[in-house]
Amino acid sequence: MPYSVLMSVYKKEQPKHLSQAIDSMLHQTIPPKEFVLVCDGPLTIELDDVITQYEQTYKNIFKTVRLDENVGLGLALNQGLLACSCEMIARMDSDDVAVSTRMELQLAILEQDGCLAMLGGQTAEFQDTINDIHRYRIVPLLHDDICKDMAFRNPFNHMTITFRKKAVLDAGNYQHLLGYEDYDLWARMIANGSKVQNINEVLCYVRVDENAYARRSGWTYFTDGVKMQKELKSLGLVNHAQYCRNIFIRFISTVVLPNNIRSFLYKTVMRKKNNS
Repeated sequence: MPYSVLMSVYKKEQPKHLSQAIDSMLHQTIPPKEFVLVCDGPLTIELDDVITQYEQTYKNIFKTVRLDENVGLGLALNQGLLACSCEMIARMDSDDVAVSTRMELQLAILEQDGCLAMLGGQTAEFQDTINDIHRYRIVPLLHDDICKDMAFRNPFNHMTITFRKKAVLDAGNYQHLLGYEDYDLWARMIANGSKVQNINEVLCYVRVDENAYARRSGWTYFTDGVKMQKELKSLGLVNHAQYCRNIFIRFISTVVLPNNIRSFLYKTVMRKKNNS
């Protein structure tokens, strides 16, 4: 089954991380037919050099979409998805590392179930090397459990997602909602009747620095979270009591709590520690 890879990059990415992320998708056991890279605004000379090398080496599959200004992840992916020629699209982030068998595992399930619109998986978090895993972000597997989890948190790991282009377009494509672009899309897809699923396999190694959890704070992050909750309520995915509960929890966690406590809670409550 042919598929496109969809990735967005902006100027703050490190060139070596971008190369590692691209290579991990190009060297899948089932390689892509097409790789669509969206440049979200002007990049550094070093990043442009990396991209030029891939354009020259993989000229038959590498497609670059350059945006004149930085528009944010949601709108960048919106344009990138429109540029994808395959019906099956694999999302990937520009600083993470995909497991080499990721697409082999996902495509087998998506081929078997033609009604399945989207398939994700688990992630392992690291700082310096994928051989030193710190934690895992575990998400529910079955459609009904995903819908229940949707009422409280994002039940997918964005960088593991493979979806059918038509299902995404039918739900309105990616939109701009800073920090919640993917959560917003999943909610609209589910409300639109899409069948979704995760598998109980680590599909991607996610690069997380010491400040990653602490950055999920501040008034702007909270107000965007409120917009997301309003979206869930309007789609019928949360009731009024759940909506009020979620707003209260997000206000405490993003505005009130100091960064060290917020980081501790993410690491201990929202993640599974690697005890191996």
